[in-house]
Amino acid sequence: MTNSLKFKNILCILKFFYNDTFHGLFNRPFFKSKVNRYGLILILTLLYLGYFYLNMSQLNTLSRNIQDIQSADLLIAAKMTLSSYFNVVLILSAFLFILVNSTVSLNKNSLFFAKTLPFTEKEVSISQMIFKLSVALAFFELLIIIVAPALKLVSVNIFTAGLVLLTLHTIFIASFFTFELVYTLVIKNTMGTKRLLFTFSLDFLIIVFVTIHLLITRFKLDAWVSVQKESILQMTSIVFFTSLIVGVIAYLLNALFFAKDNVYVQSNYFKLGLPAFSVGLATTMPAIVRSKNFLYFWALLLVISIGSLINNGFAGTLQLWLFLLPVLGIVTITYADTTASIRKLFSIYKINPMTELASLLGVSVILMCPALYVGFAETQTLDPYMYGINIFFVATIAGFLFPKSQSNVNETIASVLTFVIIIILSALISIDGALYPTLLVLLGVLYLILKKEYEVAK
Repeated sequence: MTNSLKFKNILCILKFFYNDTFHGLFNRPFFKSKVNRYGLILILTLLYLGYFYLNMSQLNTLSRNIQDIQSADLLIAAKMTLSSYFNVVLILSAFLFILVNSTVSLNKNSLFFAKTLPFTEKEVSISQMIFKLSVALAFFELLIIIVAPALKLVSVNIFTAGLVLLTLHTIFIASFFTFELVYTLVIKNTMGTKRLLFTFSLDFLIIVFVTIHLLITRFKLDAWVSVQKESILQMTSIVFFTSLIVGVIAYLLNALFFAKDNVYVQSNYFKLGLPAFSVGLATTMPAIVRSKNFLYFWALLLVISIGSLINNGFAGTLQLWLFLLPVLGIVTITYADTTASIRKLFSIYKINPMTELASLLGVSVILMCPALYVGFAETQTLDPYMYGINIFFVATIAGFLFPKSQSNVNETIASVLTFVIIIILSALISIDGALYPTLLVLLGVLYLILKKEYEVAK
């Protein structure tokens, strides 16, 4: 083995990682049927096209309205819009890095294979970094497809528009490599529980800082950029070359100095075990509240709430909770994996799909109680409460369709899919009573999935 990095070796390792990762992507009982596979694809396609059409319709209206605005004011607005795009991509890169870094893991067989072949530790480490970047880029491209049409509000020529699009990708890649470098420096000499603790703390700190930038500092930065004398092309060129230099430096530092063999096999759940089975909340509640995601979300909510109370008071914090509390239902995305190892025992304890579904419904009713209080306090309606329960079951369904135990990228896919559907569900809030039939549909889909799971478990 040598100490040099060989591009051919990295490609070979990446090819193995991809083959090992995606072979179990759709290896689920629900996807055995062609009707289920194509039906789900059709539904998601129609939802995506509908959402895209709504965006384009609104953009056309905005485009017509800005034609009469004076050129100076239009230039200021264009610079502010472009700066906002760059900032949002930076923020998005942080969230996607944390998502991919915590959910995309190489199994022990993959790592053992890579170690036993004549590859250097640096080649394995760099291959892991590029593998995670490629997964993050795939989801980034999906988001870019949705938001890119809004760039038509920035009046630029084809060359500048192409440079803007390239800059968005450069910012994302540079940010990803920079976060990778930071994580490597922090946890390079840690193992086991200490590594998990450091990773969690770093995730938490980055989320806090990025959230503060999203809600506060980026608006000040956008306003400052909008009044600078540089043209849009000059501004874009500065950001492009700066992000390119930062990305190259971060990659070289990772590849040549700090890269080492990091074992990306993590434990996502607290190993406390499940209590004795009974038909009721004891069947499902521990599997949900003992997940790492549950700790992440509630810890983040606590920090954001404290900051909001200090800056905005209780009234402003209630408004913030109105949006944040329902989203906590996403913690159930790990439920399927948590119960996978003991699902075969359910029949022994006379637990069937209907009783498990009823138990999950009971858990959702309890966990969403804070959203119920805030909903009545702020809107005098059940909409935030029902919205949270719908999210609860969307995340549960996504977890069953794409469990991490079947593919290394499944949890990432399930998370992104859940966030997309959350956005779609938010549009239903404006339609009176729409969340109730939606919940019935979700319960029906989950019942069919649970029924398939029980059949396979037997």
